[in-house]
Amino acid sequence: MKSKTHKYLTRQYMLSSDYEIFHYLNTDLDIISLHHHDFYEIYLFISGDVTYLIEGKSYCLKPGDIILLNSKELHQAIINKKDSNYERIVLWISRAFLEELSTEKTDLSLCFEGQNRKNVLRGDIETSKNIKLLLNKLLGLEDYKDIGKELLYKAYIMELMVHLNNLIFNEDIHLGYDIRKNNLIDGMIEYINNHINEDITLDKLSEHFYLSKYHLSREFKNHTGTTIHRYIVQKKLIEAKELIIKKTPITEVYKQCGFGDYSNFFRAFKNEYGVTPKQFYDSMIIMKR
Repeated sequence: MKSKTHKYLTRQYMLSSDYEIFHYLNTDLDIISLHHHDFYEIYLFISGDVTYLIEGKSYCLKPGDIILLNSKELHQAIINKKDSNYERIVLWISRAFLEELSTEKTDLSLCFEGQNRKNVLRGDIETSKNIKLLLNKLLGLEDYKDIGKELLYKAYIMELMVHLNNLIFNEDIHLGYDIRKNNLIDGMIEYINNHINEDITLDKLSEHFYLSKYHLSREFKNHTGTTIHRYIVQKKLIEAKELIIKKTPITEVYKQCGFGDYSNFFRAFKNEYGVTPKQFYDSMIIMKR
């Protein structure tokens, strides 16, 4: 039985402490901005004409492709044909919940955080079918009225995560996909991530890569869809949220993220997320209860 679809939501935060799942079908979406989440995301592409940007790399999606995203990765779906049926299933899982489901022997977050992990999986038809079946089981719980719902969703998610981890780290399974990347952009993003606690300027990047500021800015915008400044600010704010979650004093966070002063950090945080750093910390504490 085909699961019902949901109205597309623009919010990028969870209301549940464990998971949320959506089955979307759109023919009216135009632009989805570059963003990230404070949770893990599993995305099954079903149909449409979409290019997916993840940390400066472009993936040309095919039906059945699976995308895995952690909380630090900036990503964006580029809809090439607005009137095509853009269908996908999206599962959000809180990091704390996945940690709770893991064991000493099996860390279910490895497919999101492991050193040799992949962002995009493209298996055979049977692989995609199995993943979609598990996601549909979770979708089916939306109208489930019998006993055991709190057990079933945990069982389904554990089964799904074990399956995905086996797919990623099984060397006998070939998972090919179409990817476009640029060595310069890869290098710039690596530099930014490695110097996130510093004041990263366009002048410094120009000096480091021996290229003009104009050339760097143009190439970065062409490959990532955003400006260098905007990307740096977003990455610094992601790092700031990670530090706040770890209970780093907020008055110290801005220093460790390379912001010039607290007022700049406060303003950037509020503009990006709609809440103050303190309000974000309070909301995360509530979610963990």
